[in-house]
Amino acid sequence: MNKRLIIIMLLFSALTLQAQTVEKQIRKGNRQYNKGNYAEAEVQYRKILEDKPNNTDAQFNLGDALYKQENYKDAISAFQKVVELTPDAKLKSKAVYNMGNCLLEQGKYYDAFNLYKVALKFDAENADALYNLEFCRAHLVKSHIWVYPDTPHGKVEASDKEAFNGQMITLAAQPDEDYALSQYVVVKADDQQVTVEVNGSRFEMPKFDVVVTAEFKISHKITIDQKIQHGAISADRNKAIEGQQVTLHAQPEPNYMVDRYRVYKTGSPADTVPVNDTMFKMPDFDVTVTAQFRTALHVSIDTVSHGQVFVTDSLALPGQTIGIIVKPEAGYQLNVLSVVSDKDPATTAPVSDQNLFQMLDSDVTVKAEFVEATEYYKVTADTLIEGGHVLLEVDKATRGETVALKNAPEPGYQFKEYVIHQEGDTAVHVQPLGNFFTMPGFDVVVGAVFEKQEGEEQQQQQQQEQQQDQEDHQDQQEQQDQQDQQNQQQQQQQSPQDISKEDAQRMLDALENQEKKTMEKVNEQKIRTQPKKKTDKDW
Repeated sequence: MNKRLIIIMLLFSALTLQAQTVEKQIRKGNRQYNKGNYAEAEVQYRKILEDKPNNTDAQFNLGDALYKQENYKDAISAFQKVVELTPDAKLKSKAVYNMGNCLLEQGKYYDAFNLYKVALKFDAENADALYNLEFCRAHLVKSHIWVYPDTPHGKVEASDKEAFNGQMITLAAQPDEDYALSQYVVVKADDQQVTVEVNGSRFEMPKFDVVVTAEFKISHKITIDQKIQHGAISADRNKAIEGQQVTLHAQPEPNYMVDRYRVYKTGSPADTVPVNDTMFKMPDFDVTVTAQFRTALHVSIDTVSHGQVFVTDSLALPGQTIGIIVKPEAGYQLNVLSVVSDKDPATTAPVSDQNLFQMLDSDVTVKAEFVEATEYYKVTADTLIEGGHVLLEVDKATRGETVALKNAPEPGYQFKEYVIHQEGDTAVHVQPLGNFFTMPGFDVVVGAVFEKQEGEEQQQQQQQEQQQDQEDHQDQQEQQDQQDQQNQQQQQQQSPQDISKEDAQRMLDALENQEKKTMEKVNEQKIRTQPKKKTDKDW
């Protein structure tokens, strides 16, 4: 038999066996799902996706399992992945339909309504999507947004004059000269005691008319001292209202560092404002900002073998905390780490277990010695974190080795801090230093705290997500249009009786008419009492 033919047959057999194994694993997860063991089914589907991340069956069923556990956020992500992976328009429609159901379960009728419309664009015959679209429509109330015309010291604008409940409204302020926005205020039109929460410059439309206004406060000037020696400073704004946080930046000359900032009332140097590191809160008066620079001390690295050593700061001030980053070569570990004064070799700075030291009042040199590694310790990422994930570059390290960390916040969240503890004993903590930590002499678990974004940060994140969603949808629509065109060309070659583009458009028009008729039934007969249930993948 031809050798090439034998190889092809073996490859075909291997692929067939692999496909059968995946199908068997999916059936195993499906059995757990049908028994109501949704957590066990989730574990099984995730195991499949570890080896086959593009398997749409496992991805869809994972979304089903998460939905049943009321983990709607992760379920939406799972169904979104299906939409990105599959070229099948009907499967896309089912996945988007289930995304809408996740929102519907949370009472987000407006957002769910829009997803059902997308599901119908992928598959106009998705009757469940049409049903739930009308169910959501029956729960949507359009209300007016009145902008108060006589707001003192500025003007306010809203992105819409009327909106459905659940729709996000964006506000914009135009303060008068020498004034700045303090806060937006949104209240119920016929009862101003009822307020609507505003995050940054956005609010979610309620089921009633609202009145929008804003509070403006006088802004005070921030003057920078122009007679500072050995450097310059700047502020992130030149005006601010009382209570607003101001951040300062330094531009030192070579071999100089800012020693301290000083903020005082303009015209009254004795009336100072507290400065926390590089930030201060604006008082209710104009301020002047100055700074003092001093000669910086140098931190040098001695020549080392079988590894590398870095420091967090090569220029420092006396007493400043410096971190040492230690990266041994494969098969080696840190033996000795020391910091020696360049002025007096007998003077050293103590180095902590976290490889930290306090800068001496002189230039220093960091010295390190590596020896053959004798023991490695495990580094494990905590998978039970809400709002994001921890990403590790290594799964083991030697004692004294620096381990780098990365984090991936989920949409709507931002990273706050890492939490590292001994495996099996959460009371024993390891202190991180920025995005890395020094490996102790025991196994560790690395977790993190993620917090929900608020205010302008959340708004910026939402705007970025909306823009990305629009781009993604456009890309998906273009891909779908190309696929539809290819399918139509194939169908035209196979059967001259298949529908034309004009017929397809008439079908879409008929769909819109059907939506209107169904809505009339909703209003007249009130038949939409319960939505259709979630679509399960074909088991």
